[in-house]
Formats: sequence, C-alpha cells, structure tokens
Amino acid sequence: MNISLENFCRRFLLILLALLLFTASPVMAASPQEVSSTVGEKSTPQKSQTLKKGEQEKILARIRQKYSRKQAFSGHFTQKTIYADSDETTLSLGRIWIKGPDKMRWEYQSPEKQILVSDGKTIWYYTPDLNQVMVGKVDNIREARVLVNLMAKLQLKQKGFRLDLRRSNGLITVSLIPLSDDKAPPFQSMTMIFSTADDTLQETWMEDLFANKIVITYTWENTSHPALPGVEFSFTPPSGCDIMPLGQ
Repeated sequence: MNISLENFCRRFLLILLALLLFTASPVMAASPQEVSSTVGEKSTPQKSQTLKKGEQEKILARIRQKYSRKQAFSGHFTQKTIYADSDETTLSLGRIWIKGPDKMRWEYQSPEKQILVSDGKTIWYYTPDLNQVMVGKVDNIREARVLVNLMAKLQLKQKGFRLDLRRSNGLITVSLIPLSDDKAPPFQSMTMIFSTADDTLQETWMEDLFANKIVITYTWENTSHPALPGVEFSFTPPSGCDIMPLGQ
C-alpha cells in the first residue's frame, strides 16, 4: 500500500514553508483545543488597509530580519484541509519542534500518526500505519528549492510572484500568487498571517495545484530554547520498514 503522492505534496509544501519561516521567538497562545475550534478565523478580517509602498517595505524588512534569527523552540499546530473534489474537511493536530536555521520535526498525532523530520539536508516522512518511510534530499526536491529561494528574501517585487500586503484588525496579511508565465508553480496561492504586535506568524493558508485549501494555525510555547534536549532531527527507519525515494 502506497501513500498518496497528492496527499503528501499538500502536507509537505506547508511543512517546508514552516521550516523556512519559523526561526523567531514564539509567543504565548491558546491551547491546541482552543485553536482547533477557531482555525481559520484570524485570516478573515472585516476590513483591510492598503499600505503605502514605503510602509510595506518596512514591514517586509522587519519580517525578514525577525525570521533570519537562529533559535530553537516548540509548539502545537492545527491543520485544516478542505478537499476541492468533495468539500470534505479534515482536521489534523500535532506537535512541532524547530531548531534554526533548517532543522525540524513535525509529529502528526491525530487523526493518524505521521512524522516528518529534516536535518537540513535530508527529509524523512514516516507513516507508521503503512510501515513506510519516504526519504529525499532537499536539493533534489523542486518545491523545496522554490520555497527556499522565495522566503530567503521576501520583498515587494518578488521574483515569479505577485505580492499583496495588507493590514487589518491587528494582523498583517502577505499573499503570494504565481505569475501566469510560470509553467510549473509550486501552488496556486499562499497567504501568511502575522501579528502586527511582534510579526509572529499566526497562520498559513495555501491553495494547492489540486485546488484543495489548507490552513495551518500555530500555537507557540512561550519559552525559546537554545537547544531542544531529547528531540531528534534525524530519523532511522524501523527494521523491516519500506523505504521509498522522495523528490526523484
């Protein structure tokens, strides 16, 4: 039994995006139970304010500076997926550990257990129910290369994308849409929601190439760690586990 490549790509793109963004101090937030009941509400403000070019550039510069710091921290995430072909909605909950600049560990805890780990060079995606691990090099995965280039220098004139930045109700909304001449875009659209108070990432929205809509809400613990003792950023496949290539 093989894992659906479509399902993996949906999850992988946003997890990779999270890795590239989450190198700033987390903030205190609601519990995972509170977040799961309100996922997606932050990104639907009633009125938005279009900012002048100079102010937009200042905000983007502030975000770039914040998310280039090297720190380690942990938290919870809630992922809501709305499938285009059926309008079915699924909700996934889990834990996240980030160690800047490029190490991460995501553990999906419900509705099914899955683990995604990266040491910055290799990515492991483990599905216990299938007894299967997908392994790939970051440099060999096109989506990874696109997003690394994308988030390294977030700016108004973003190569390959149209960028829209707005402010409303204490939130900053940054939306990216691939230009029409891109024959192989990584997604149809992506939106990042930041707090205006400290530029902390609150949510990520994406519409993938299959027209599925994905929302991830982040709940950060209030302590930034110089290290994360006991957290592994590498993965050894269990004995007898099927190993499949990723990104080839």
